[in-house]
Amino acid sequence: MITDCKIKENVFELVAALPNNFWGRNQDRLHALYERILENERKVDVLQEHINRMPLEYVLKVDFLRELQQMHDNFKQINAKLDKLIEKL
Repeated sequence: MITDCKIKENVFELVAALPNNFWGRNQDRLHALYERILENERKVDVLQEHINRMPLEYVLKVDFLRELQQMHDNFKQINAKLDKLIEKL
């Protein structure tokens, strides 16, 4: 999934180009950064697996409910505008 992305390739190219004295000074920070990247990749993989396991009906119901809520909000705005127009008349 994410392990084959372009970003990772660019990071490895960048790391290979660093001078030797850089490694001695910043090895711990680079290792911590690499660990954070791996942890974030794991989190994204878990989220993707979770989404893939969600039943299609549930996703469609959530989308339908979201659309209903948007329609309700739009009708509220229309009613508020109509009330203002009626008050002016």
